[in-house]
Amino acid sequence: AVLRNYRDFMKNAPDEVCGGLVFTTAPDAPFVPQPARGKPVVMVNVIYVGDVAVGEKALAPLRAFGPPLADLVHPADYLEVQGGPAGPWGLQQYSTADFMRDLPDEAIEVLARLALSPISPETAIVVIPGGGAPSRVGEEDTAFGARDAPFNIHYLAAWQNAADNPGNVAKVKAAAASMKPWATGRVYLNFISDEAEDRIAESFGERKMQRLRALKREWDPENLFRHNQNIKPAAIAAE
Repeated sequence: AVLRNYRDFMKNAPDEVCGGLVFTTAPDAPFVPQPARGKPVVMVNVIYVGDVAVGEKALAPLRAFGPPLADLVHPADYLEVQGGPAGPWGLQQYSTADFMRDLPDEAIEVLARLALSPISPETAIVVIPGGGAPSRVGEEDTAFGARDAPFNIHYLAAWQNAADNPGNVAKVKAAAASMKPWATGRVYLNFISDEAEDRIAESFGERKMQRLRALKREWDPENLFRHNQNIKPAAIAAE
């Protein structure tokens, strides 16, 4: 119900509203009511960039839903919005992602089932709405693409024991696979771990991938900068 309300709210939200919704496990923190700690919860991260009074009115329908276990919305500067506690050192981690064509009620039911069976307490499914000003930039105008996708979903999990890596990586991939019927086939590179090279091509699209490979050939023909979601230099044509 929370995701349906959020989906419908964001469809008509002004450009100044952004954020995301997170299925995760409630932390053992003072702002979380005791009975909810360690339980699956939905966190709604929302930002209004503009006048505080106008923002309070714009966000009122979203904040009134529920009501929430805790309402932490407050005026904040950029550093606070971008900050947050660091994760514990040494965790194993895997993530993947997909841009989505839509989130019909059927897809939301799938996400809800996934959220109720987290891989670990550090599991999160992040639902980020698209649209607004970024969607009004042309597909070929920047390397970043899929601007018309209404949602971007990031599936990630972390855990302590390296012996659990194969099983937990498989679970993250299975979670993403269950949402593929609504995926666009595109992906945001910052949200994926080690995956096949074709996912990089999916991120940019064929035309932009060719342009980027040509730039790589010009500026880094030996592929020195490769410890990332790597774009290989285009092959040099035989004379």
